[in-house]
Amino acid sequence: MGSYSGAKDTEGESPRTADEIQEKTSENVSANTRTEKELTKVVIIGGGACGMAAATKIRRQSDFNITVLSWDSHTAYSHCGIPFVLGKEIESFEKLIVKPPGFFRENKIDVKLNEKVRSIDLTGQVVVTGESTYPFDKLVIATGSLPFIFRKSRANILPYGIFTLRNLADGILFGKALETARTVCVIGGGTIGIECASALIKRGIKTILITRSKNLLSRQFDSDMSAIVRAHLEALGVEVITEEPVVLPESFWKQRTLFIKDGKLHADLVLLATGVKPETWLAREAGITIGKSGGIVVNEMLQVKAGEKFLSHVYAGGECAEVTDLITGETRLSQLGTTARRMADVIGNNITGKHSTFGPLADPWVAVAGDLQFGGVGLTSGQAEKQGIKVVTGFSRGRTRASYYPGRKDLYIKLLFKGNCLAGAQLAGGEGIKERIDALSLAIRKKTTIKDLLSLETCYAPPVSMLVDPLIPAIKTAVRNMREVKADEKYQAEKLN
Repeated sequence: MGSYSGAKDTEGESPRTADEIQEKTSENVSANTRTEKELTKVVIIGGGACGMAAATKIRRQSDFNITVLSWDSHTAYSHCGIPFVLGKEIESFEKLIVKPPGFFRENKIDVKLNEKVRSIDLTGQVVVTGESTYPFDKLVIATGSLPFIFRKSRANILPYGIFTLRNLADGILFGKALETARTVCVIGGGTIGIECASALIKRGIKTILITRSKNLLSRQFDSDMSAIVRAHLEALGVEVITEEPVVLPESFWKQRTLFIKDGKLHADLVLLATGVKPETWLAREAGITIGKSGGIVVNEMLQVKAGEKFLSHVYAGGECAEVTDLITGETRLSQLGTTARRMADVIGNNITGKHSTFGPLADPWVAVAGDLQFGGVGLTSGQAEKQGIKVVTGFSRGRTRASYYPGRKDLYIKLLFKGNCLAGAQLAGGEGIKERIDALSLAIRKKTTIKDLLSLETCYAPPVSMLVDPLIPAIKTAVRNMREVKADEKYQAEKLN
């Protein structure tokens, strides 16, 4: 069911058994060619960014027998592009499909869609689905994440009119429902919620964005930077409500009403963008170790752990696997497509005998809402406080072009230093955000000091920058703040003595 490979029987011929097919195939290969039966069998669970990239990498480097099992109805598509189809910047969901089914057929990758895996037998080395049983020599678990649903239902399903965006099929369904919607409530103040709210307001749909947190982007931005994003959304026409838990009635399809602490809201549709949780139940049931962050425990080769040892033939990657934080050294999750893609490369190399390792992450990210770009890398002040890490910050506001050049836009930069080294950065503005975050990500990885940054040379041309890049004032502010902190610490120490 849902397979992209698998030949049809020749018309008029009676079906042959698997043994007969194998025997016929063996007769047709030369003595120097390995038969399909002898090929290393690789089974990949999950057809998302990590799973499909791993399959392609393995095929490029081997003649292995590759099977991808996916519960999804589409594969090899850009999930991050869904908000931009909803906002009609991209004309159709079909445009998000990166590689068509024919690509996988031509590359002899057996992709089976709409096929849910029931269990993994590590001892017998087989994966069991509702359709068949798949033996493996190498296994990749790339099951991704599930939407976090904050409500409980007796039927364990969402009432009609309430949507999530776990996959492309969800996006298509929500897109069709939007055609007759006048008011939509987006619940969740993360990047997906913000991008979708921006997209809907652009279409002329009344949009309400609600989060139970005090600020938008509460896990990714400090409150001062979050306020910039909120102001932009409100300028677009989005109604933003913070610090409000929401109750969704079982009969939402009939009432079209949501309940908040101080009243109720009308909405034709609700989009849940309340975050995700790693989909690890298959791994857990198979006896694979799950870490404290909720993801699958892996070593630097991305091999999973079962009992007291790591398994040389079983790998995990993408949103379901734990990563190590570059700054704190703690394990956590990463929900970035770029992370999944890098993990796929490491897994593909190790499965095909090209040793690769996956190191700690700073997790640079960027998002776009209307004309505003925003993103960050490394620590936030909130994360630092939870970890007991003291940070010093520097903030600046500048322009993306010379003051006299047409089209100049505001640019906000916040830097965070741990000791003397750059440990985090948050940016928002009209343009040029991604490039700066990429550079600051490298600076964090290279343990760049504040002294190094003070001597930073930047380029200039009126259409693309100010004479003094806005990064420089942020660094100088951090230097002043650092001096004040050291002076205060010295004063407190002398006072105690």
